Amino acid sequence: MKKYPAPITKFLSAKSTKLAPLISEAKRLTQINIILNQSLDHESAKHIQVSHVQKNQLRLVVDSPVWATRLRYKQEEIINRFQNYAITKMIRSIYIKISPAIHTGTTVNKTKNTIHLTTESASQMQIEIEAISDPELKNALLRITRHAK
Repeated sequence: MKKYPAPITKFLSAKSTKLAPLISEAKRLTQINIILNQSLDHESAKHIQVSHVQKNQLRLVVDSPVWATRLRYKQEEIINRFQNYAITKMIRSIYIKISPAIHTGTTVNKTKNTIHLTTESASQMQIEIEAISDPELKNALLRITRHAK
């Protein structure tokens, strides 16, 4: 007799499984994330995600330093708003971590910046470089002209 796999809902709804605490915590974090999003404007909410709650500290992940700074300015306002809800009443501080790939799902591009210089631009630069008296600057600029294609 062929045995078919059990539906995932059977495991997710079971109260006695080892998954129950994990599911409960995921639901709690989702509720906290909803409350947080209500405290923020729509644009900010797209860049901020609840990570977890540790003791009385809410840990958030943002996708750039810009959003981390904006969030720090609203920190007290968010904590005050959290006092209105039973699930977030215990939160007294917010820790913010920057992780650029968190919302895009991509890795950070670590390619080296390259110089694209035309031969015409390089020859014009060499003419201008001849007028420079500082030998270190002159050599640095001449090295740049070697990148011409």
